[in-house]
Amino acid sequence: MIFTCTLNPSLDYYLESDKNLSPGKMNRSQLEYYEAGGKGINVSIVLNNLGIPSRALGFLGGFTKDFYISLLAKYEYILPHFTYINGPTRINIKMRTADGPTDINAAGPYITPEDMNNLENKAERLSKGDYLVLAGNTPVYLAEDVKEMLKKAIEQEVKICLDTDPELIRDMLAYGLFLVKTTPEELSVMVDQKIENEQDCIAAVRELHKRGAANAIVVYDNKKAFISCDAGTFEAVLQEGIAAVNTVGTGDSLVAGFLMNYLRSKDPVDSFRFGASCGSATAYSRTLATREKIDSFYEEKEVTEIPEAA
Repeated sequence: MIFTCTLNPSLDYYLESDKNLSPGKMNRSQLEYYEAGGKGINVSIVLNNLGIPSRALGFLGGFTKDFYISLLAKYEYILPHFTYINGPTRINIKMRTADGPTDINAAGPYITPEDMNNLENKAERLSKGDYLVLAGNTPVYLAEDVKEMLKKAIEQEVKICLDTDPELIRDMLAYGLFLVKTTPEELSVMVDQKIENEQDCIAAVRELHKRGAANAIVVYDNKKAFISCDAGTFEAVLQEGIAAVNTVGTGDSLVAGFLMNYLRSKDPVDSFRFGASCGSATAYSRTLATREKIDSFYEEKEVTEIPEAA
């Protein structure tokens, strides 16, 4: 079973307009809608679109909790398994106007030691063969507790997948991680190397693999992705020259596709190819990737091996 964990999910309120945003003046939208947000939830949604069940862990609370759960009800294969807290789940404003996207993200509620203990109790039920995807920001004051939770899961032979704060990932590498998905900026922190171009990025993702990430993936400028694994280092293009429609969730989609394919193939390279197809499908959709869109990209998606000298 795949478990996703989003420590600070969001109720995303989308406002769309074909006019430019005018700061300091009255702005009116032409379309409004809500979506359940958060990086771990994005992974679960794409897995759902691929017909793969997942259990969604994390914290929900306050007056937004029930509405958030109701938004997930349309996804047949997402099984909510949240820890309920007193503080309200945050509401993020996502404005889509003629001059581009503008996001206003809230900080989110405070997580008490009791709340964290309740989440840890849920995580302790995971067992050998399960996958745990921790995606999204980890509050600094929870970092040590989260590390202990992950260490216990690794002891139970749970495969850990991380897309969170670089300092936390760096500290967990020595314990052995199944999958790390990151960005060049975060990768630089993890390996303590300056990354100024693609060659620097390739060298750093190889170093991340050497330090303990069985499958280390970096998304480069949302246009391509690199993976370093036991089979070597490979590259896949995410955007094919045409401007992307939507880059939100591109990396989350890549993670979901990689896991879905790996469950059946155990082949990290083909799983990377399928994951990149999911990332492209999201980049060229208004919403997260659907199966039909993913399949259309998978037919032509190419993965290129990068020689060791590169």
